[in-house]
Amino acid sequence: MKDHQLRAWLKVAELRSIRAAARSLHLSQAAVTKAIKELESELDAPLLTRSSRGIAITECGEHLTVRARLAQAQLSLARQDIRQLLSGAQARVAVGVTPMVMLSVLPDVLADFRASMPAARVKVSEGLLASVQPALRNGALDFAVASRMMDGGAGHEFEFEELRPLEFMIACRRGHPLARARRWEDIRGCEWLLNVSGGSHTEAFLQGLHDHGLPTPERVIDCDTFGVMWSLMTRSDALIICPAGMLNVKPYGDEARRIRVDAPMPVASVGIMTLQGTPLSLAAATMADLFRRRVAGATLGG
Repeated sequence: MKDHQLRAWLKVAELRSIRAAARSLHLSQAAVTKAIKELESELDAPLLTRSSRGIAITECGEHLTVRARLAQAQLSLARQDIRQLLSGAQARVAVGVTPMVMLSVLPDVLADFRASMPAARVKVSEGLLASVQPALRNGALDFAVASRMMDGGAGHEFEFEELRPLEFMIACRRGHPLARARRWEDIRGCEWLLNVSGGSHTEAFLQGLHDHGLPTPERVIDCDTFGVMWSLMTRSDALIICPAGMLNVKPYGDEARRIRVDAPMPVASVGIMTLQGTPLSLAAATMADLFRRRVAGATLGG
């Protein structure tokens, strides 16, 4: 496959129109059509279906799109590294971080990174495992500093370099009437703010309750961002599951209390996740090393 073929294909997949893709690439429709036909011939598979309503991407085409985006992202990183080596041109890095990392070591990592690469463009995304993995897969993120359950796998597509364990707790607002509860039954009937996405610590927590024969919460509000979850917890009697290290982060530790009840808590680890077999750019590798140093010295547990 040639670079111009993949660029033509990605533009067609993005715009769902050969005419629009040709216009965007400043090429003729015939040139774009030829590039697509060459790809179909090389892959021996149909990438498009044509009808009176226009074109549609086949299942084979959708798979090619994911891989082609990653290939283009890697070529972009190679060009960036070479420019950086030759002329010190501006570098770019995109990283996803779990909320605990964002609130603890991220400011120091960014300060260290700025000292070594002041001209670099940086993108930081907050995300749990379920949202980080698709972004790694399509090249939108270079790497992620994420949490993963100890007994869970990152999947064959991803590599996970464990940095340190991560302890979780049940948290409530300061002054909560059940802050000193010791039995699961005392708090089960509360409102719960949980992220129930697959592979999350919440999923592991609920599975642990089931394995120990304990009833699971019935009143649950599904929250997919930490900021919403924490804000609601501090302004209501709802409970959350979060890293115990939150009690060591200002001002969050002043707003919450840990409820120590007789319920099994999930055990996870914080680490660096990358796409299998995908090397990091010089800028991303520099930032990843800074995260290794900072996370090793941070207090992320209880």
